[in-house]
Amino acid sequence: MQTILVTGAGGLLGSTVTAQLRAAGRTVLALGHSRPPAGDGRMCNLEDAAELAALDRLDWAGLVHCAAYRSPDYCEAEPARANRLNAEVPGDLAVLAARRGARMMHISTDYVFPGTHPPYRESDPIRPLNRYGITKAEAEHRVVDAYPEALILRIPALYGNPALPLTSPLLDEGLQAARAETPVEVDDRIVRYPTWTDDVAAVITYFMDHPAAGIVQVSSGEAATRYRWTMAIARLLGRDGGHLVPVQRDLGRAAPRPVDCHLDTTRLASLGAPVPQGYSAVLPELVRARQVRDGLI
Repeated sequence: MQTILVTGAGGLLGSTVTAQLRAAGRTVLALGHSRPPAGDGRMCNLEDAAELAALDRLDWAGLVHCAAYRSPDYCEAEPARANRLNAEVPGDLAVLAARRGARMMHISTDYVFPGTHPPYRESDPIRPLNRYGITKAEAEHRVVDAYPEALILRIPALYGNPALPLTSPLLDEGLQAARAETPVEVDDRIVRYPTWTDDVAAVITYFMDHPAAGIVQVSSGEAATRYRWTMAIARLLGRDGGHLVPVQRDLGRAAPRPVDCHLDTTRLASLGAPVPQGYSAVLPELVRARQVRDGLI
């Protein structure tokens, strides 16, 4: 059976993609760097040109590129590293994939848009506001130029309930704030569309069997500010959330955030792929599972 490379397999999305592809009977070579991938896999520093080139000597016919620096604030502080991994590496991988005609999927972001006129279609002009978005926009251009048959998947903020030591910052931070005993200020200005990693992995698994090219947007349609998200978690914990203080001002982060980058998923649905569900359908079981894991119920 032909092998699929999954980069960033030690991370939240990459680990889920690896698990789902293996459950579907695919042979996966999981590549990790900051964290080792679960099960069979290997460590690989994609920022190292020699290690990247070594991938061309392996036998693989598919590539799901999840690895990236995803923290906008880190990308502002480390622009050279962000540009290398987020922009240059995807183009280099696209060259390798094109050379062998492999099926390639590259993970991009809703942050390629400025967030001023949602919802955004795949064909709408991109204009990122921060370094993270700039590097991911550059990656899209490089991947398309090197390999027009590649598929670029734009995704929004993700959450999941991975096995330790992995974390899901959106869920973890929401739980921490919801459980707090003292007032907590929570952003109520920036609108995101929290999307379950399992749903994104299901889309990737689908496209392994149903080839597509170009850009496809993968997002739930249910909007939430951090405040609304945290209030939903608080209520699932049986709390009224009165200690949560919604704020509209900038909370002092290094990178500016777009206000609303809602991704239109019309093309995703037209291709027959599963459209991610809203977080209201997923959170109850995830919060319960986390309570069990943490020994609270």
